[in-house]
Amino acid sequence: MSLPPPRHVLGGERVLRVNWLPGSDRLRGRCHCGAEAEGEDPTAMWEWLLAHPDHPAGGPDAPVVPDVLPPPPAHRVSDPAVIRRRTPVLV
Repeated sequence: MSLPPPRHVLGGERVLRVNWLPGSDRLRGRCHCGAEAEGEDPTAMWEWLLAHPDHPAGGPDAPVVPDVLPPPPAHRVSDPAVIRRRTPVLV
């Protein structure tokens, strides 16, 4: 079996494709049967493609977003005046 030349797009009856949509975090998957779907998770996209011929309608399932987001983690805010009084460390 010989490999195609560099930058040559594979063709054939059983080729699956996942393309990145420039300017976004989205992927477009296309099955050899002609079914297409968009999603953000590459793993879910490949699972959807490899489920041929039983593709779920509409593409891969999107992750569930909670209605209420958890509070952000606690952090410490330093006073800029205290930071300016510190002795610089020379390297």
